[in-house]
Amino acid sequence: MSSLKIIIVGGGLAGACLANGLIKNGVDVTVYERDPEKSDRGGYQIRLGQYSLDAFRLCLDQARVDAIEQKFGMSADTKSPYTAPSIYSTAFKPILDLGKLPTYSASTAIDRVVLRDFLVDPLKDHKRIKFGHNFTHYSIYRTQKDEEKVRVYFADGTTDSCDILVGADGSASKINKQVGLQNIIDISSHWVFVAKGPLPPGRLERLPKRLLSSPILVFHGGASLYYALYLPAETKKGTEDNVLFNYDQTEASFYWGLTIPKKHSVIQEPEKIADRLQFCLDYMKDWAPEYQTMLSVGSTDKDRVPVAMIPLRASEKPSEHWREELRSHPTGVSDGKGHPRVWLMGDSIHAMQPNRGMGGNQAMYDCVEMLPELLRLAAISQPQQAVSTEEVSRSVQIYEKKMLARSFTWVKKSGGTSVPDQNFNGLAGFVISTINALILPIIFYVFQGFRRAGK
Repeated sequence: MSSLKIIIVGGGLAGACLANGLIKNGVDVTVYERDPEKSDRGGYQIRLGQYSLDAFRLCLDQARVDAIEQKFGMSADTKSPYTAPSIYSTAFKPILDLGKLPTYSASTAIDRVVLRDFLVDPLKDHKRIKFGHNFTHYSIYRTQKDEEKVRVYFADGTTDSCDILVGADGSASKINKQVGLQNIIDISSHWVFVAKGPLPPGRLERLPKRLLSSPILVFHGGASLYYALYLPAETKKGTEDNVLFNYDQTEASFYWGLTIPKKHSVIQEPEKIADRLQFCLDYMKDWAPEYQTMLSVGSTDKDRVPVAMIPLRASEKPSEHWREELRSHPTGVSDGKGHPRVWLMGDSIHAMQPNRGMGGNQAMYDCVEMLPELLRLAAISQPQQAVSTEEVSRSVQIYEKKMLARSFTWVKKSGGTSVPDQNFNGLAGFVISTINALILPIIFYVFQGFRRAGK
């Protein structure tokens, strides 16, 4: 094992994936997770694309990658689990099938809890994750050999030390704030309501059949609705070749997220919303009845699905030289601001709005760009002499240059730090739906022909 020691704060998807890659390559790593091991925080649906698969194949063994892929959701009208959302009007009329756009990144659904278990279980097996440790702050100190290290502090009074601290602590990242980046913005203009629930056949049969093919997106007056199903394949296939019968009912789920502008409501404090589901239904009262059914599914059952509210955050792109700029300040070095031994990944540096479904994918692809640099440092680290801060600085610059260019392209595509005010009803919807029906199929097949010819 290399003498390089790494601490990752945050045992979510990206942090756990990176830790697996480090363990796979013999690097000493410990993950500190705020929540207890048996936390009841369920998590929601996530959609995975090529970015995530690249990270899995780099960080995990093939058997675990195969097991994850077996949990991907099914689509009713395609052999591939990869689909793209379709944009619908509030009248429940199709506007645009994003899957027909040749450059749109298709993805597949998986339950976030299922995926996290796949990533965290190896960490538990190797005793490399500690639960119930709430990070408070870090400090930079020098050893008796005059080597720089990072000391990490937790709310229970415990500490640990490392050569490199990786912040994977989400969009409310304390590490982002202490290192001085502070580029994550609270978008307070909108509320985000989310719900996820089990999907037995009785519920599935009440939903519009269109949802069996792909997720649905609606944009109207600054509001947006995203609705998707997760239908993993049944281990033992039934006799009927029909997704309505042959899916794993124990893990299947529906998920929806509704973003509403606060300016459309007389209520301005979320605690005053007595019934969140009814609030959402009332907001959509002039939409097609299919939407009322979609949001209400399961609401009259004994196990009524709760509706939660989550913060909406996004990030501003920092300068490539943000560390040097902070450390040039008189108090920068003493406060640990901009220090190269403190790295950031995922939502802790490039939080983005969820409408493109790319937040998780971009977070996990950070592993692809970060892991090689950490392995390079591990290779030159010696038991009698820790890797120098100059070498660490060189590696974090290489990682961040790639990561910032890639991830903030998706931050921008997802709307940046303001919610897009799109509306596909009326004339705009008619024009786009006409293009969708008549022109995009031709473009799609021509593009596919060029791709095949290029191979």
